Amino acid sequence: MSFRLPLLVAGVLALSACSWLPFHHKQAATPESTTTSAPAAPVHQALMKTMIGDVRYDLPNAVPADAVLIVTLADVSRQDVAARTVSEERIQPVGPSPVDFMLSYDPADLRDGVDFAINVRLQQGEKLLAINDTRTSVLGRSSENGPVSITLKAVP
Repeated sequence: MSFRLPLLVAGVLALSACSWLPFHHKQAATPESTTTSAPAAPVHQALMKTMIGDVRYDLPNAVPADAVLIVTLADVSRQDVAARTVSEERIQPVGPSPVDFMLSYDPADLRDGVDFAINVRLQQGEKLLAINDTRTSVLGRSSENGPVSITLKAVP
C-alpha cells in the first residue's frame, strides 16, 4: 500500500474527532438589547463515514499521464433504473498499482435492505482504459465495511 492510505485515514480520524466536540454559539450583547435571548438551536452535523480500499491493475501499456481513476459507491438495488451515486472519488494523476482510495459518505444516504457496490473505471478523456468486471458489494445487505481490493481489467 502506498503512503496515501495512512495519510487519508489520519486526516479522516482528525476530522471525525472534531465532529463530536460540542458546538456553543453565544450571541454578542449589543447596546440596544437589554434582554437576553434563548440559546440558538444546535446545528445538525452529519457524521460522515468512509469506505477505504485499493485498486489493482496490470495493463499492457503504461497509464497515460492525463488518465483519471474514478471510484464510485452506488446504490445498485434496482435493476430497472441507473445506479444512484452515493459517493465518488476522482484520482489524478494515477500512480502505480495498487492505488488507494477513500470514499466518504453520509450514512443517512443509505437505506436498509439496499445493495451497494463500488465501481471503478480508468479513463483518458472519454476513452475507457480499464474497468472492474466483477461486482464488489459493500455495506447494505453485504455488510462489507472495507477495506476492499478491486482489480481492473484492460478494455481492448
